[in-house]
Amino acid sequence: MHTRPTLYSITKPEPKVDLQFYSSDERQAQRLTARLKHVAVVHWVDTRDISGTREPIYLAGLPLILLDYSPTEAERSSMLARRLMMGAPGISLVGVGSIGADKAGGVLAALRAGVSEFLDIDAKDEDISELLMRVHGDARPAPAALTPVPHSHGRLVLLLGVRPGVGTSTLAAHLGALVSPGRTSTMGADEGPKEAQVILLDLGRPAGDATLYLSVPNEFHYENALLGARRIDATLIRTAFTNHDSRLTVLSQAPGTLGKPADTADLPVLLDRLRHHFDLLLTDLGGLPVSEVPLPLLREADEIWLIADQSIGSMVSLDACLRQLDELGFRDGRLFLVINRHDPDDGVSAGKIAKRFNLRLAGLLPDRFRALRASANQGLLLHQVAPRDPYLRALKLLLEKLRRNLQVEESPVIVRSWWKQLFDRVRRG
Repeated sequence: MHTRPTLYSITKPEPKVDLQFYSSDERQAQRLTARLKHVAVVHWVDTRDISGTREPIYLAGLPLILLDYSPTEAERSSMLARRLMMGAPGISLVGVGSIGADKAGGVLAALRAGVSEFLDIDAKDEDISELLMRVHGDARPAPAALTPVPHSHGRLVLLLGVRPGVGTSTLAAHLGALVSPGRTSTMGADEGPKEAQVILLDLGRPAGDATLYLSVPNEFHYENALLGARRIDATLIRTAFTNHDSRLTVLSQAPGTLGKPADTADLPVLLDRLRHHFDLLLTDLGGLPVSEVPLPLLREADEIWLIADQSIGSMVSLDACLRQLDELGFRDGRLFLVINRHDPDDGVSAGKIAKRFNLRLAGLLPDRFRALRASANQGLLLHQVAPRDPYLRALKLLLEKLRRNLQVEESPVIVRSWWKQLFDRVRRG
């Protein structure tokens, strides 16, 4: 038997916007009703009547739904959002809450749940009216209308380990933290992120390895970004994405993810958004076979660095990797070879390996496994412990290669999205 909500009309029906407000708090419903009395008829849906089940909620037509994202209701509302979207795909959901400094967590919770808009109950009457009229005017907004997809310009560089264990994630973490330390932006407050023009996409396996080496929290994930790809703007990047002390921005898979990185129709949109806001997208694909790398990454990459060592197993894996790239049509001039744990006395030189596989050699990294492990065990990167280590000296060539291609351009003013307006108000207190 399908779940259907019970409606409690708490305003006199008049020719206004018709709304349903899902909450277990009648006082919150009454407060919302008072705020919206000039623009809407509010029907309170007591969520206690429909709790305790995960089945879809089916509604007649496509009404405009408000969900209570006050601190005590946010978790329940996120579960309801998923059930509502299951029962009525394309439904228009609006979160309701306060963006005061101590309550703004509801905004992020709403975003993660896929809620398309957020109504600040403490906002001015005209702001509330404008939001409701806009949403109600198009109950099923075209995704691109939320914020125009900007023209991208950032470079996408993939670090693809030819087999697990060749040090790809360690390399990605160090390159990301060192490629642009102390850089500042010429952008204005409304034009783009001030503190980070480099982002590390941590998509390797095990999930979150590079993030672990950077010792940063992992709360807003790659999967969240995909879900809200069309709503990503400079303010969301500053407030939701993880940042390292070096000003590196990090976007990782959720901890414990076992499958390959999600590859949805919105991945090209996400890449476009990120390439607009960042000069460099450094992508860790360590531990992934070519067959599990999302095709948009391979297709749109500016450079693909193949990470290998001098072992016979690595050579076999490099050959297999190149064959797979060839089958997909990606064995081209974007490929570079990086030899990690290089030993000049190993017998097979890096130059010979590059020549054998017809690859350009981007760099050599010495075997500093023990030093890297020791720093990682302290929760630090190697340059924070031993700034003159040979590994870091060898990184200079790779860092110079990345920096040569970075272009810092003044970004055009972008549309102030509803997320931006909310977080700007939070920041102002």
